[in-house]
Amino acid sequence: MLSPKGSYSNTRRSVDYKSACRKAWPFLVTEDNNMSNSRDDRALHHYTVNRSIPVKNFLAPEVSSKRNSPDENNESFHQAIGSILAVAQLFGVLPLYGIRAPSSQKLSFKLNSLKTFYSITLMIALIFMAVISIIHMVRTLNSYAFQIHGGIAAATAGAVFYGNSLFGLGLFMWLSPRWISIQQQWKSMELQLDRCKQSRPRLCWKFRVITITIMTLALIEHVLSILVNLPDNREPESSNNTWKDSLRIYSQKSHAFILSSLNYNVALGIFLFTISKIATFTWNFTDVFVMLVSTGLAERYKSLNKYLLKTSSIKNSTIDWGEFRENYATLSSLVKRTDSGMSPVILLSFVNNLYFICLQLLNGLSTEDMSMLNTVYFFFSFAFLLSRTIAVTLFTARINDQSKVALPILYNSTAANYTVEMQRLQFQLTTDEVALTGLKFFYITRNFMLAVAGAIVTYEVVLLQFNVAMKK
Repeated sequence: MLSPKGSYSNTRRSVDYKSACRKAWPFLVTEDNNMSNSRDDRALHHYTVNRSIPVKNFLAPEVSSKRNSPDENNESFHQAIGSILAVAQLFGVLPLYGIRAPSSQKLSFKLNSLKTFYSITLMIALIFMAVISIIHMVRTLNSYAFQIHGGIAAATAGAVFYGNSLFGLGLFMWLSPRWISIQQQWKSMELQLDRCKQSRPRLCWKFRVITITIMTLALIEHVLSILVNLPDNREPESSNNTWKDSLRIYSQKSHAFILSSLNYNVALGIFLFTISKIATFTWNFTDVFVMLVSTGLAERYKSLNKYLLKTSSIKNSTIDWGEFRENYATLSSLVKRTDSGMSPVILLSFVNNLYFICLQLLNGLSTEDMSMLNTVYFFFSFAFLLSRTIAVTLFTARINDQSKVALPILYNSTAANYTVEMQRLQFQLTTDEVALTGLKFFYITRNFMLAVAGAIVTYEVVLLQFNVAMKK
């Protein structure tokens, strides 16, 4: 018969064994149960673990991902953007393999591959177009171009348009190997944040809505531009035009800067028609790509902020501020890593959009009599370009907005509840500028949109004054 002292000792030891089992269980579930004959090992072996008790996962994210990888969920960023990038690869964008694979670990970039060869071939075609366009710009950009309506556009639009497409494909080629490392870090972020009790942002339908909306409007705008450059049906001889005649007239109207240096033929007409579609897609997809990546980052911040606001609203709730600080630091690190790869693309997007907004606004303010179709095309094209630029700015600025949402909670915390981890988080959120940039020349926040608007007005006034002075 056991003494009370022995009973107490065994009871305390049993409690210690139970506590140890709960802590050690995650490490033991994947190992063989090689128990010794000792009394302690027999107790651990016969102990029945209560699986209803929540056990903190001590495993490294890499080990946990083998059982529950976020890439297997369609709402992971890699899965959400994969189908969109697969379509973009038809136009030479991001020649990566494994873009639609279940896991981002299967992403690979092969320099000696068919996709890379296809992208380089398109770049060579765009180099040809850009060189011819620059030669035309050098020849025609003079004082006379500023005196006639549309002279500046006729001299510079081709060089800027095809130069932008060439740089766009080149930057996406440069981004391809870096995109793999970005996706690996993105996956690590998803693994870390998924351990918290927060809902995963639904990215698939948001990405599809953004892409379909922008590309559909871009398709309408491009169809209108084709109709403007086709033969006028009001002309008597237009009824007898064949497709070759229509292609010739289209090429002469839309690519006069090319035909000023080259003689037209059917093969050249088909080439101009095809390459212009590829260049147009690259221009529009650059903006779409920036919006999709920005949405993926902003939605992760939004999900984390939502969980923090929900937890802080519960009375007598205990908030692990150290864990929140680590999560915010992880997101901040991902934003900076993404910016290091995407900032040249962002700079190209804003510079190109700014140029065409100023150019179209200049042509509109100094317009001559136009047909109904030309008027519809001008206003639709200008409204679409302006709206798309604003959308890119606002979508990208959401990252900076969402990174500051937690600050009011920290400011309103009482002195009794204010901890060192809260102080560190507050210092991190107030001093760290979390935003995507254009090669560090500018940070994209909501204030940046006002700066862009001011720049457009300034450049437009200068162009108008210069145009009026040259006409005198």
